[in-house]
Amino acid sequence: GKYPEALSEHKKALDMRLAVYGTEKPHPSVATSYNNIGGVYDSIGKYSEALAEFKRCLNMRLAVYGTAHPSVADTYDNINSVYKSMGKDPEA
Repeated sequence: GKYPEALSEHKKALDMRLAVYGTEKPHPSVATSYNNIGGVYDSIGKYSEALAEFKRCLNMRLAVYGTAHPSVADTYDNINSVYKSMGKDPEA
C-alpha cells in the first residue's frame, strides 16, 4: 500500500479541519481525522502512534457524543485492536 501518501493526505485533512473548526471545541470531523491517521499507523505497525491518535479521537468523540454512541464504540474497538496487535491486554 501507499501508506506514506495516505498518512500525508490524512494529516493535510486534519490541518484543514483544524483551520476550519478551530481547536477550542471538539468537532466530529477532527475526531475522524485522528481516527484515520491512527488507522494508517496501525496498518504499518506503528502501534504507539496509532494508540496516541485513537486516544485523541476517543477523547474528542466522548466530548462530542458522550459515552453511548456508535462512533465512541468504534474507537474503543480500534484501541482494543491495537493492544491485541501489540500482544497486550486491552486497557480500553
